[in-house]
Amino acid sequence: MKKLLLVTATIIAGLTIAGCSDSTVASSTAGKITEEEFYDSMKETVGTSMLQQLIIKDVLTDLYGEVVTDEVVDKQYTTEETSMGGAEAFENVMLQQGYTPDNYKDTIRLNLLIEEAVKDKTEFTEEEIQTAYDAYVAPVKAAHILVEDEETAKDLITQLNDGADFAELATENSADTATAANGGEITFSTGEMVAEFEEAALALEEGETTTEPVATEYGFHIIKMIEKPEKGSLEEETDTIEEQLLTTKLADSAYIQEVISGIMQDANILIEDEDLSTAMDSYLVTEEESATEESATEESATEEPATEEPATEESAAE
Repeated sequence: MKKLLLVTATIIAGLTIAGCSDSTVASSTAGKITEEEFYDSMKETVGTSMLQQLIIKDVLTDLYGEVVTDEVVDKQYTTEETSMGGAEAFENVMLQQGYTPDNYKDTIRLNLLIEEAVKDKTEFTEEEIQTAYDAYVAPVKAAHILVEDEETAKDLITQLNDGADFAELATENSADTATAANGGEITFSTGEMVAEFEEAALALEEGETTTEPVATEYGFHIIKMIEKPEKGSLEEETDTIEEQLLTTKLADSAYIQEVISGIMQDANILIEDEDLSTAMDSYLVTEEESATEESATEESATEEPATEEPATEESAAE
């Protein structure tokens, strides 16, 4: 199964507290909870992180909102919904993780905005592209059947050895609902699948099937290699190589932090609420300031503590 490429950005759902004519959010036999009390509590517990994410979202939307449109967000949502087996299954998963369709779309939007920012601010050297090309494997087409236990996987391998059709077994038995309807077919290149799956699949020649179940975090796989083409020239594969390198960058939280920090430092951010004034500190510290702080810390750590000279008998007498 393909690895989830979740970038390290999530967004807290905004809570609407306005609209109560008496400024009461909730009440009970113990009394009332006012808007002010509710806001102050939210501000103290999640205010800093919420403000941080809202600022990042606003700044990135201003820069990349014409690319990350509602249509693009809806398309991504539909793709994820389909991969999870349909609307009902997807909503159940979201519910378990505390999402609604609307605030999950907010998360998708923020992730896509961050992706656009990384694309915009990232350039690869010729050496990086050449190194990646040398290790690159052209996209292959394979098929797989995913089951929960090894015994079932071995039984399916026996059926295949006896002449059963791979696509039919995949449709009838695979737990990977995203590929089962297509006979288990999947196209991928290096770095897109979990390591155990990729290693086993790429070891196969066209037409070969794994003779033993392949265990991954998702279960047990039977894999068949369908097409295994040769890669093109460096010039022909450069765009694909850059996409793979970008995917690696998007999985690097430290690099994402660096990119977003650079953008935030140019955004003239001013936080007027003193209680939330530190919300963007982790993004607004420049490299020079960070280096100065590290240097000061190292110096203080290496300084020998001052010691008093022992009193002599003469000074003691005085």
